[in-house]
Amino acid sequence: MGSFLGFVYRQLTFKPKPIPANVTLRAKTALVTGASGGLGLEASAELAAHGLSRIILGVRDPSECESIRSTISAKNPDIDVQIWELEQESLPSIKAFADRAAGLDRLDIVILNAGVKGIDYAVSKGGHELNTQVNHIGTALLSLLLLGPLQKTAQETDAPARLTIVSSENHFWVNLKDIKGPDTLANMDVQDNFGKGMDRYSLTKLFNVLWMRELSNRATGNVVINAVNPGFCQSKLHRYHPGGASFANMIGWAAAQGGHCLTDAATSHPKDKGAYISEQVVKRHVEFTLFSSMLPT
Repeated sequence: MGSFLGFVYRQLTFKPKPIPANVTLRAKTALVTGASGGLGLEASAELAAHGLSRIILGVRDPSECESIRSTISAKNPDIDVQIWELEQESLPSIKAFADRAAGLDRLDIVILNAGVKGIDYAVSKGGHELNTQVNHIGTALLSLLLLGPLQKTAQETDAPARLTIVSSENHFWVNLKDIKGPDTLANMDVQDNFGKGMDRYSLTKLFNVLWMRELSNRATGNVVINAVNPGFCQSKLHRYHPGGASFANMIGWAAAQGGHCLTDAATSHPKDKGAYISEQVVKRHVEFTLFSSMLPT
């Protein structure tokens, strides 16, 4: 894992598969962020096709996403499709979204897919560097806030609940010198520390994996927490990176294939807590404890 040649080889030779037809999600509720299109929408539609009772789609502007109801309902006419506002640049929006989720009678599956790949320095609405805010801070906060509803459902149903954080193979391509103590997050808000090209995006994808590992180690209850590499796909993720979009058109998987990776991670591998999943199998990785001091004791 991690070499560029290996990445290209896997892109050209591996083709993600949909989850098996015998997987049933009847009576379950799933929540997917970044679901207005691309991998998030494809994964949502695939989950719906397996009998899901209800799906919550986290999007930035629900008024612009009503048409996606028909995409989901086409797979399952009986599903309850709910479209909720979620702005990962805003901590109050994340808190309001999680509070709403806490009112659900059950929450079985969460896929945290919202992300951004900014190759130029930009400040988010919350004041942090954009990649850092959306990909790491927003995702980490939401994962913490949704852990309670997932634990409650797991206890009441006597079945594992699932929390999947979408990372990337890019997390291998990080210059570890960019992780500077004692306050790495504060350093990441400094423009001079931004790096070049995809440096910052890759670093936040590493943070996704490190956070997932530490959260899984600390979490109680029967919740399977993992991170998934969806592969290099043709999607709106490359909207700020023309070079990435062009390369994706050459070797990228279709969004539906990336969606298969998300649904596989969220429904398979039930015993693999704290796992990094790529090409729909669990991959070995080094133990890290970078975020141990950032989680509640």
